[in-house]
Amino acid sequence: MSGPEEGASGGGADRRAELVQGLGRVRARVADACAAAGRRTTEVTLVVVTKTYPADDVAALAALGVRDVGEAREQELRDKRERLDPVGGTGEPLLRWHVVGRLQRNKARSVGRLADVVHSVDDPRLVVPLARGAADAGRTLGCFAQVSLDGDPARGGAPVDDLPALCDLLAGTDGVRLLGLMAVAPLGADPASSFARLASLAAGVAASYPGADALSAGMSGDLEQALAHGATHLRVGAAVLGPRPPTH
Repeated sequence: MSGPEEGASGGGADRRAELVQGLGRVRARVADACAAAGRRTTEVTLVVVTKTYPADDVAALAALGVRDVGEAREQELRDKRERLDPVGGTGEPLLRWHVVGRLQRNKARSVGRLADVVHSVDDPRLVVPLARGAADAGRTLGCFAQVSLDGDPARGGAPVDDLPALCDLLAGTDGVRLLGLMAVAPLGADPASSFARLASLAAGVAASYPGADALSAGMSGDLEQALAHGATHLRVGAAVLGPRPPTH
């Protein structure tokens, strides 16, 4: 993998220093929150959400020890992975690629081939194409079932009542593996109470599906509350990378 180059977020030593500072602040927050909750930081996977940021930032983060990065769009995932971490390349992959955004069914098979983990499976119709894509790549794809805590269809997530059927399908389909639950805290709600509810739902899933005990919750503004309620995967972008580049 080539080293960092000048890119849309700035380049060279100045940008590296920004990333060092942002990553350090977030890791310190995680450590403090884990200590407050009586947890170990080794229980937590920090997924740095690099969607809309340039590939140069992803390369710089990899050089700083980041191993888990998150993308939202199939084309951006494809472009960055082909440049930095080719599927089918020789040797161990440098990064684990997580998809954290809502999926389009016509892109699901490609996402299944390109991603290592998908956090946003909220529709049973996504499961078979994701599994086929994973089979194309000769591996099993880790999947979180995304549940809606507020019923807002614009923010993604399966209704709570539909969660058992979705989990059954993920657990019973070759090529994918149910990891656990994912949710986004509702806008304007107390994240602590939202994540407490999510933790209760996740406990039920873990009891029904042994091994599906991961919990993807918490972003830049609410990671402490998520960790207090058992989050194992955090999805953090701006707190590490700074304001998102403008999109056109």
